[in-house]
Amino acid sequence: MPSPIEPSNTHLVLIPSYNTGAKVLETVKEALAVWNPVWVVVDGSDDGSGEKLEALAKTEDRLRVFRLARNQGKGAALLHGFDEAEAHGFTHILCMDADGQHPAEMIPDYMSLSMAMPGRMILGKPIFDDTAPRIRVNGRKLSNFWVNVETLWDGIADSLFGMRVYPVTDLIKVMKNIRWARRYDFDAEIAVRLSWRGVRPVNIPTPVKYLTADEGGVSHFKYGRDNVLITWMHIRLFIFQWWFRAPGLAIRRRKVNKLEQLENPDSTESLKAVRKRVAKHYPSKTQRHYVSGKLRSDPVYEAVFKLLEQHCQLPLLDVGCGIGLLEFYLREREMDTPILAIDHDTKKIKTSNLIADSHYQNLRFIAGYIDSELPAQPGNVTLLDILQYNNERDQEDILRKASEAVAPGGLLIIRSGLNDSSKRSKISKIADRFGTFISWIKSTVHEFPTESFVSDILQSEGLQGESQPLWGNTPFNNYLLTYRRPHTNESAAGKTQR
Repeated sequence: MPSPIEPSNTHLVLIPSYNTGAKVLETVKEALAVWNPVWVVVDGSDDGSGEKLEALAKTEDRLRVFRLARNQGKGAALLHGFDEAEAHGFTHILCMDADGQHPAEMIPDYMSLSMAMPGRMILGKPIFDDTAPRIRVNGRKLSNFWVNVETLWDGIADSLFGMRVYPVTDLIKVMKNIRWARRYDFDAEIAVRLSWRGVRPVNIPTPVKYLTADEGGVSHFKYGRDNVLITWMHIRLFIFQWWFRAPGLAIRRRKVNKLEQLENPDSTESLKAVRKRVAKHYPSKTQRHYVSGKLRSDPVYEAVFKLLEQHCQLPLLDVGCGIGLLEFYLREREMDTPILAIDHDTKKIKTSNLIADSHYQNLRFIAGYIDSELPAQPGNVTLLDILQYNNERDQEDILRKASEAVAPGGLLIIRSGLNDSSKRSKISKIADRFGTFISWIKSTVHEFPTESFVSDILQSEGLQGESQPLWGNTPFNNYLLTYRRPHTNESAAGKTQR
């Protein structure tokens, strides 16, 4: 990858701007500090920002500015930039907003990933902090749902986040064949249509910040107008086109899945071997059958591994470890970070320690109650399937204590059934009561938390995160809630902005 001071001949940064004032100059300078070249399309701005950008371009040969005579919309401005980029031989473009929401320091990460996977679109997956309007955060979930339906769950994590890297040729061909996606509907529609074209997504978690007007923040999003635009977009895509594309998409998905299984041994034989190795450690035949089936049907272990893989330099505290499935799975996936696991069931702890002492290193299980003081081991923390076995007061206490054990840059990963009106929620409650009846679950409390209850507590403790369904091949209403504690410099910057 070219260094920030050397020009790239394939990848450029493209920033559309409409009346973003002085903030666009800050955004452009931040982008220039890490990448070369940077282009800006001024979409009919009349606030003087176009003239200031042109003045900056005269002194900065890494910057190029295009000005449109009238405002045409984000999608149209980007298409203008893509046409120019293709004419100059560029193959990929990173798009980012001019209003300071997207972190310029992550541009090299996006570009590096794009260069490693040139046939993919690199999509930002937003990590919201408490500056994000709740109505915006919740509202985009509906669009994300429909985009997943329209692409048969091709892997688009967020349909509306504008920091992305697109292959130039594919995007232009898609845009030239439609007359839509020229305004706020651009991000969602282009992601769906590129997926239909066979350009698969790769998601990269990215912090996003919402600036107030006093901080220079500018938003042209209109709740009524733009939500109607997005709704009409999904009606067009789903009702008038998806039904005709669905059979072909399903066939292609099956081919892609088979190809990925051949290319990625983690998804086939090696994961089967991992499950077998973990299961054979348990002393009884009943336990071995349970462990094998649990690892095969429950997606939480692989999901946690993927999250911790990027934070494996930090130790792990697993609260409510049960019989140690997560710990042994992580060890078999060659994650050697120090792990301390705690559970109140002394029989399970004894079995887990016997296995750990015989087969693994740097892994310790201790008996203790989760509502007591947690061991002082700042790092990553996991809470898997324990909140619902505590009342609301104890849940809050557990969440606050667990958050205290999360180191700067560390994760708090929670898997829990959530309380809602779905059939899955009812099935989860029945299954938990059955587990108590057969004495597998040592609790008589079954109080599922709501997502907002968990989120409000953890945000008040300085953590930022999100939730996503983690149903897997089970009928249960399980969700994975992933929260991160910002580094000290990130927290300081956030406080200054607020």
